[in-house]
Amino acid sequence: MAPGQIRQRSGLRVVDDPNSGHFVVTDEPIAERDVIVIWSGERISLAQAESLSTKEQDYLLQIDDDCFLLTSLDELCTADFINHSCEPNCGLLEADTLVAIRPIAAGEVLSFDYATSDTTSFIAFDCLCGAPSCRGRLTGNDWRLPEVQRKCAGWFAPHVQRLIDGTASG
Repeated sequence: MAPGQIRQRSGLRVVDDPNSGHFVVTDEPIAERDVIVIWSGERISLAQAESLSTKEQDYLLQIDDDCFLLTSLDELCTADFINHSCEPNCGLLEADTLVAIRPIAAGEVLSFDYATSDTTSFIAFDCLCGAPSCRGRLTGNDWRLPEVQRKCAGWFAPHVQRLIDGTASG
């Protein structure tokens, strides 16, 4: 797949809410393990990612220790607006592939736990997911939390799983 080409399932739409911003809902039921999106984009290093504007950083996907997928702001797709939740219904099958981790009903908001891919210091913000188990604040170190590791087991990007397993290089 060439940079900039993203494969996403049909039936997704962005909802704009004046109170909570953008989020993505599905208009069709999604079965467990069905692919939501396979992201693509320009591969950039951590140093390049850190030099981007905050808005551009908001749409990065970390796919390895020192590698991020960058999509230009004018090429964003619906799936780029899938938000974080501390109680997600999606997870990563591969570093760039988001799947349903349980059946998802039509009309449901799609979400994944950003701790399953993000390990960098510039990933830090107050969480507004509203889940009963909401962590309140997200950081690039959330993958270290035992409760996150338990809840998201099997759905971490490979580079994060290597960190959890203690086998990351460097």
